[in-house]
Amino acid sequence: MQVTYIYNSGFLVELDKHILLFDYYQGTIPPLNQNKPLYVFVSHFHHDHYNPAIYQINHPKITYIIDRKINNTGIKVRPSEIYEIDDLYIQTLLSTDAGVAFVVEVENKQIYHAGDLHWWHWIGEPEADNKYQAGTFKKEISKIKDIHFDLMMIPLDPRLEESSWWGMEHILKNIKTKYVLPMHFTDNPKMMLKYLNHEPLKQYNNILKINNEGEIFIIGDNNDD
Repeated sequence: MQVTYIYNSGFLVELDKHILLFDYYQGTIPPLNQNKPLYVFVSHFHHDHYNPAIYQINHPKITYIIDRKINNTGIKVRPSEIYEIDDLYIQTLLSTDAGVAFVVEVENKQIYHAGDLHWWHWIGEPEADNKYQAGTFKKEISKIKDIHFDLMMIPLDPRLEESSWWGMEHILKNIKTKYVLPMHFTDNPKMMLKYLNHEPLKQYNNILKINNEGEIFIIGDNNDD
């Protein structure tokens, strides 16, 4: 599959027979193959994960799979459910912030997009809030511990500073995945890359490093472990 990083948490994943667009917010969407069905995923309503401009995408066969709290057309999804849409098998997880995370099985590939499901540990927040974040995050991730993923798109938000990698590290310790793409770093790839080079994460060789918007990653059988 070919994965294009668009911006922040936005990715376009093109497989042999399907195209998946996750959490488009801004940036350039690559040219779309008009012969493959397009599935547009929106994890929640926050402005950095959802842009109503997705409804202006020109494509003959497009399906919108959106969080239930978004006031627009599409297949509405809620946390902790399973959906079969055409030949996609979709599991949703409860976000620690808003909406859902997506687990998508398609063409014998397992793909995870976190949305805002993350270990959000904010300095200065009440201890009870940070405890809730940690506990809820770990509980939700434990639900997918038996899945072997081909690709996981996981937040690494530099605003969290020294706790920015906690969520990604926890996933890498507990979930098997061939590749990881960091996300949710907006205009700050340098800081994101800095944290990737910290001791807890630099031991993992399956994290793909993003340097620029529009960067393309080829993830296919020839590269699989």
